[in-house]
Amino acid sequence: MAHGVLIAGFLLLLIGSELTVRGGVGLARQFDVPPLITGIVVVAVLTVAPEFFVTMRAASLGHPDMALGGLIGSNILNLLFVMGLGALVHPMASPPKVVFRDGGVLLLATAGLIGCAAVGAVSRAAGALMLLAFAGYILLVFVTDWRRAPEHSVPLARALFRSEGEMPSLTGSFVVLVLGLVLVVLGGHLSVVGAINFAAEIGWSETTVGLIVIAAGLSSPKLLLTLWAAVRGRTTVAVGQLVGAGIFSFSLVLGFIALFWPMAFPAALASREVYILAAIALVLMPLLAMRWRLSRPRGILLILAYGCYLVFVLWRQGLPLPWSF
Repeated sequence: MAHGVLIAGFLLLLIGSELTVRGGVGLARQFDVPPLITGIVVVAVLTVAPEFFVTMRAASLGHPDMALGGLIGSNILNLLFVMGLGALVHPMASPPKVVFRDGGVLLLATAGLIGCAAVGAVSRAAGALMLLAFAGYILLVFVTDWRRAPEHSVPLARALFRSEGEMPSLTGSFVVLVLGLVLVVLGGHLSVVGAINFAAEIGWSETTVGLIVIAAGLSSPKLLLTLWAAVRGRTTVAVGQLVGAGIFSFSLVLGFIALFWPMAFPAALASREVYILAAIALVLMPLLAMRWRLSRPRGILLILAYGCYLVFVLWRQGLPLPWSF
């Protein structure tokens, strides 16, 4: 039963995430919102809707292990497996701006997460600081990308990538957006409830379920979009999206949720996962800076690194392997 609820939740998150972005972009086009604003605000914010609703539901139900575990685990998966798989399909372009500006902000965001881990909680004050940092990042992106060509602006390229095709109707875009949000909210609830029951059913800790199971569900929309962009050779959009997802997760998503549901920082995550995430982000930046692209061999290295992390999480908890069930 838990498996069915969990899978249903993930499917709703996947479908709802795509519909939400499509509807939001359609409304932006109807109201002639500049593509740069569409990329910065509409596409980027709606892309992390699954992270927001899943984390919010887990926090509101009093499960910080799943809330923070899913958020941290999904970004580890994005930066290693998803980015590596995209590079395996097509070498991933990584412009200097993505590496220095966005990569630098991601490192600062992980440093802030380490600070929360050190004090043992994500408080309302920390949430307010995260939201201020998010506002500063949005301003920085707007200033540095203003009047830039699409090939020099990831948000603009992302908006144009999403705006391809015929102009949708106003009513149609609104209906698609609302339907997408409803599916994401319902998917978030089912995912958390299913994950709680799944953990109890097989004897896994909630931290491990968050890091592996919920993380996989949250990352699935990014995986599909990354593969689609890689197949079409639009890899700058993919790299910027994955790095940006981490920034938005640890500033906008976690910051907003902490204002209403401050939570304790689970000891297991505070002592290990935040440092693993920071190390991954730190090592990834030089890899992206090598000839300003992520090659297939380095993509394979990232995939193998995620495989090692996955095995490490299971071994560390002393859990049986999933395929033994």
